[in-house]
Amino acid sequence: MTVSLEDARRIIAAGERYAIHLGQPVNIAVVDHAGILVAHVRMDNARLRTADISVERACAARVAALPARLVNHAGGGPGDGEWDVVPAQPGSGLTGAVPLRRDGLIVGAVGVSGGPTPHDEAIARAAAAAF
Repeated sequence: MTVSLEDARRIIAAGERYAIHLGQPVNIAVVDHAGILVAHVRMDNARLRTADISVERACAARVAALPARLVNHAGGGPGDGEWDVVPAQPGSGLTGAVPLRRDGLIVGAVGVSGGPTPHDEAIARAAAAAF
């Protein structure tokens, strides 16, 4: 079991709709059960630097079956850290990446990047809900 291209297109479309609703252009990536990219979209006016981050977030979420977040190990400003996988605290929400489950199995993940963390989180959850 994995995420098909048709699934990925549906997931991305749902994420795009919610991003438009928020007025936040983003990058949305969907990976399969092996963490391989199935589809990626960079919405018009989404920040260029965040395209790779959306893919990295999705891969990290798939590999660990947990949400991914940026941890600033370098002590610098935004974007100076590394991706780390951490367990979500109850009620804390996910941070830009959501594993995709089918019949209780992790079959892929969606990652979002380009907006403030709360927007990325909400868009990832809305995209995953279409799965």
